[in-house]
Amino acid sequence: METVVYGVGYPSRYRDWSARRSDVHAGSVLGLIRSAVVVCSMDWERFDRSRAVWWVLLAALAGVLVFVLYSYVGTFVLGLFVYYASRPVYRRLRPVVGSSGIAAGTAIFAFEIPFLLVSVGTVLLAVRGLESSAGAGADVVARVLPVSTGEIERAIADPASYALALDRATVVSLVTGGADVLEPVLVFLLHLALAVTVAFFLLRDGPRLADWVRDEVGEDSALWTYGTLVDRDLSVVYFGNVQTVLVVALVAIVVYNALNAVAPAGLRIPVPNVMALLTGAATLVPVVVGKIVYVPVGGYLAVRAIQSEPAGLWFPVLFLVVSLLVLDLFPITVVRPFLAGQSTHQGLMMFAYILGGLTFGWYGIFFGPFLLIAAIHLVRVAFWELVRGEAITPEVSTAYGLGAMPDTDHPGGRSADESAPRGDEGEG
Repeated sequence: METVVYGVGYPSRYRDWSARRSDVHAGSVLGLIRSAVVVCSMDWERFDRSRAVWWVLLAALAGVLVFVLYSYVGTFVLGLFVYYASRPVYRRLRPVVGSSGIAAGTAIFAFEIPFLLVSVGTVLLAVRGLESSAGAGADVVARVLPVSTGEIERAIADPASYALALDRATVVSLVTGGADVLEPVLVFLLHLALAVTVAFFLLRDGPRLADWVRDEVGEDSALWTYGTLVDRDLSVVYFGNVQTVLVVALVAIVVYNALNAVAPAGLRIPVPNVMALLTGAATLVPVVVGKIVYVPVGGYLAVRAIQSEPAGLWFPVLFLVVSLLVLDLFPITVVRPFLAGQSTHQGLMMFAYILGGLTFGWYGIFFGPFLLIAAIHLVRVAFWELVRGEAITPEVSTAYGLGAMPDTDHPGGRSADESAPRGDEGEG
């Protein structure tokens, strides 16, 4: 047996500390130093032999993992976004299909396929809109791909017939000549595939990972409460905003095309369907919403009206008023609170989107909100307790209106509808 002093194990032959204390009381400083040196040297020798190799191995593996995460941080953040955007669908499919793997794959493709179709459709609509309004769509594409303007015009006019009529030589010419353009596209598709893979395994094996963490840290711990609150607000922000984007984009398509039906000659909204999709995407940024799209379009229409037909200035004014009411105030006051129910401060979230994009690049629009939510809940759960030297408890101690609150009916803040069955072992 060994005695333990301040968490350090000492061999039994040094148990008789009272005998060594007599030297101290007798004023023998030399005896104290000799005893301390012997005990510490024996303890460090024991520590080095039993734990040093493990600590070195742990530090090396942690360093490699941090390096990988840093190198592909954008891919992992995108995967996290896809995970949260697909998780509500997965949770509804899981009891129905009976296999976590099939449910995860179906949920991800239910999110990914519409995203890809909308992206490709936006590009095609933009090119066709440029061609029909300014005759410049084919010229723009011809500068990028080694294809004649006539070929591009035929592809724009009837994409399906043109694709069916492609021969092998044309395909080879497009691939070899457009390598500089295809390379970033292929790199993007590779990162997207990796992100989707990350999301798939998080969906399939996430419940088991959460159960393991809960068993280790305890369901009544402050750390579990912190993780639960971060998880809940990320789900609200990511999935709720995806829903808001879809709703606003559909409403914008109707509004812009309806306005074009009553627009004076020469004052039609350019490429209305593309502008509608961009307006929907702009709702990702709180407060800004669709202003970044419809305000420049309204200014463009006003300038054209002043230059060509001043009597038609009523249409730009009507366009701005309708866009403000239907595509700006309506999403802020009705759509987003109903679909997302956000409790995170919208002003802070706006800066998280904007500064995240400016600081980190393309993935900052997802990483910025993640950092904001993680920081907010750290302050709410543990910051002031750490500053004051108080015990950290699984309770929100400040900033009650800045994020989700723990569920008092379920310890640790995990609500019944959010928890996956513990028996979900990820089969299939």
